[in-house]
Amino acid sequence: MTRPVPGQPLVDGEGHLLLVVSEGDEGERLDRLLGRLLAPGFSRSYLSALLAEGRIQVDGRPVRPALRVLPGMSVEGQLDQPAAILPEPEEMPLSILHEDEALIVVDKPVGLVIHPGSGARSGTLVNGLLARYPELATVGRADRPGIVHRLDRETSGVLLVARTNEASRLLVNQFKAKQVHKEYTTFVWGEMPFDNDWIELPIGSHPRHPQLRAVTAEGGQPASTFYTVKRRLGVASLLSVSPRTGRTHQIRVHLQHLGFPVLGDPAYGRDEQAAWERWVQARRAQGLRAPQLARQALHAARITLSHPLSGAEVSYESPLPPDLRDLLEVLEDALR
Repeated sequence: MTRPVPGQPLVDGEGHLLLVVSEGDEGERLDRLLGRLLAPGFSRSYLSALLAEGRIQVDGRPVRPALRVLPGMSVEGQLDQPAAILPEPEEMPLSILHEDEALIVVDKPVGLVIHPGSGARSGTLVNGLLARYPELATVGRADRPGIVHRLDRETSGVLLVARTNEASRLLVNQFKAKQVHKEYTTFVWGEMPFDNDWIELPIGSHPRHPQLRAVTAEGGQPASTFYTVKRRLGVASLLSVSPRTGRTHQIRVHLQHLGFPVLGDPAYGRDEQAAWERWVQARRAQGLRAPQLARQALHAARITLSHPLSGAEVSYESPLPPDLRDLLEVLEDALR
């Protein structure tokens, strides 16, 4: 490979990188320099992973991603292979609502973890995506390629996945700017007093259970949720819920704080969940049909955003899954 002009990286057809650090880049962190010069083709996270693994070297030796560069340093490595910390591809059935050059829209089933983390190293959505879309290996964070937002394990529905680093950047910026509109369908215990309303309450760590979240008087982050009652179902209500902010467990925490927790939620609303279980058991005791709900009744039904390629407003929808359709039928039957 021809020696490049300082500050102008060369990447050949086989993905081999060669860069000579220029005087103007003196003192910059190596991972930041590479992330800037190689964007949008490669994410900084992916390049940092290659540096940490010694797959990109400086003057022929492994270095830390945080190395402060000096003029004349030679940076060389291979960019066409996934980082070793990348999850392994695993064949699995995936329901794809939409795909194009920039975007994949997944209909996530209940029980599927989004990406590897504590307690889940395989069998995640990311493992399945890598098997079907190997190009995701270099998109976004090396440990969660393509992922721009998340759903809880027991929440089903629409999930966006970026297919390129440029799409990832644009989508993340839309989420940060609160320009992505998300609509959830949920069933809560009890009959809501208003047809619709905003819930504007800060959310922080639970004072007694650090793994949970709670509405807090001090130290919480601002959180905003809008709900509309779609059906009043006697012991329960069917809601359409749109969170404007994206706090952990936001919908579940806000609704539980009002006294109307999501049905089947094992973490929030202990007394109300016990009342729900008594109602279910009473129907069974009477020989009546009872719902087969085995998770929190929360479904990501629709997402609206500006498409990262065209800029046009697009919406993607996921139909109500079978267990929630069954729940709705049982509640409707109980009203008769």
